[in-house]
Amino acid sequence: MSSIRFFRTFVAVARSGSFAAASERVSLTPAAVSLQMRALEDDLGLTLFDRSGKIVSLSESGHRLLPRAEQLLALYDDLRDGPDGDHEVVGSINVGAVATSMAFLARAVLILREAHPKLKVQPAINFSGDLSLRVRAGELDAALAVKNAHKLPAGTQWTPLYTEPFVFIANRQSAGRADIGGLMKRRLFLRPSRSTHTGALIDAFVRRNRLRFGEFLEINSLRTMVELVQQDVGITIVPLTRAARWEDDPRLRVTYFDDPTAHRAVGLFESEARSHLTSALRRVLLDTIEQDDQLRQ
Repeated sequence: MSSIRFFRTFVAVARSGSFAAASERVSLTPAAVSLQMRALEDDLGLTLFDRSGKIVSLSESGHRLLPRAEQLLALYDDLRDGPDGDHEVVGSINVGAVATSMAFLARAVLILREAHPKLKVQPAINFSGDLSLRVRAGELDAALAVKNAHKLPAGTQWTPLYTEPFVFIANRQSAGRADIGGLMKRRLFLRPSRSTHTGALIDAFVRRNRLRFGEFLEINSLRTMVELVQQDVGITIVPLTRAARWEDDPRLRVTYFDDPTAHRAVGLFESEARSHLTSALRRVLLDTIEQDDQLRQ
């Protein structure tokens, strides 16, 4: 039977992206980390990692397990801190969020303030820039943001919260049933700025699927792009954000892609030095997502 330390090692590997980096965090050799992960996989009957390349990455089962493992460790740490698992969190944290996740963060902050009145949380919206680097630099204690393909900055940890699928959006009246390829070539392509993580991910997706387009316009705001499609200015490919209701809009034709890589991952970046405070926010975010998912079922 797997122990708590196996799950702690699993989370360390998931956050750092390699057995070698995780070994430093859990004070084990890389070989011992590998053995623990094999034992955990055998115990659970799951393949948690993709070991086909030089970089270890989570499998689909690994991604599903990670938030549950985070919750398990949080519950264990609460029990260890006191007989009833109830302890006061005192301090202050600055938390950033991308614009599309700000409402989700605000809900969590209200819950957190009620549960831990002595923990001061200052949320701030961010429209550009790499929030993970701001966490690493100490400008933010945590950030709710999009994960890119780069290695996690040293001194930070990452907890995936949810994914948002990429969708093709066109004006329903003018697009009719025309295929995506034809519309991409004929209409103005409204694309997220490639200087952003989302823009870079969508650009890679478009190139990977060999989607051709003619005239294009780069825009920083997802909401602005969708509003322009509503006005029949052009077409776009954007992530279907968690709070969006674009599929219910009679002016829009929303099409999903048959591609498991067509999504962006949104999660919480935390400063490891401040995780004793930001972990309270992490638990609230995970609980909120679980409750939302139960309501949607």
